Amino acid sequence: MKDLNKYYDFIKDEETRSSVKKIVDKVLYVNKNFTTAVSDFTNPYVAKLSIPLIENYNIKFELFPSFENSERKVFILYPDYLNSVDSNEFITGLRVHNSSKFKNLSHKDYLGSLMSLGIKRNKTGDIYAYDDYADIVVHNDISDYIMYNLDKIGHNKVEIEKIKADDVNFKEQEHVVLKITCSSMRLDGIVKYITTKSREKASDMVKAGNVKVNFCVENNVSAEVKEGDMISISRYGRFKISCISGVTKRGKNKVEVKHYI
Repeated sequence: MKDLNKYYDFIKDEETRSSVKKIVDKVLYVNKNFTTAVSDFTNPYVAKLSIPLIENYNIKFELFPSFENSERKVFILYPDYLNSVDSNEFITGLRVHNSSKFKNLSHKDYLGSLMSLGIKRNKTGDIYAYDDYADIVVHNDISDYIMYNLDKIGHNKVEIEKIKADDVNFKEQEHVVLKITCSSMRLDGIVKYITTKSREKASDMVKAGNVKVNFCVENNVSAEVKEGDMISISRYGRFKISCISGVTKRGKNKVEVKHYI
């Protein structure tokens, strides 16, 4: 058996390491007891680190939801003698209807109300907010608790119905597009333009561990950012390098950045 501790030592971020360990604990449980299990919701970086470990055991897995723009997913783990499992046994959707005709609710409103119920973030997946409702992916074991306890979001009355996870209306999270020009794709330069701070302050943010690239802390100011990379900046939010469309006459990169709101 390969040494798991050496693999864990490779993971520098403590929160990420803890999340991977919890998934491996589930894997060991499934492998020993020939039963099924589901992990907490996790980000793509944790999933990437966990897959090589899962593949060391004679079990199968699915990452759910499979929707391309779904960020937070669970591992559904099951013995290798099973051909498949029903995701609805583990994960469900909640459709939260906003009864107010005067105020739309945002992703932040729905998330804040869930957190106010004492629900841990790792028990909920992505939230897909529309004009008069939102679809939320959650663990089955907390769905009834939410339905009984969430009747208002702010001053807005809401009604909740349980739907199958496959019936969730998935979409990319709401965002605005920022268009910037930069001399290089160095991380500190991109952070500078996104935050409209000086290069020095942007560098300080990176060195302090306040910037993540693809959900992993990156403190190298000269790290190269690529198209498709997700950048998370503490107190500023999440930004995706959606397109590098060319160069200006002065040789600067023309970059489109999605700021998720």
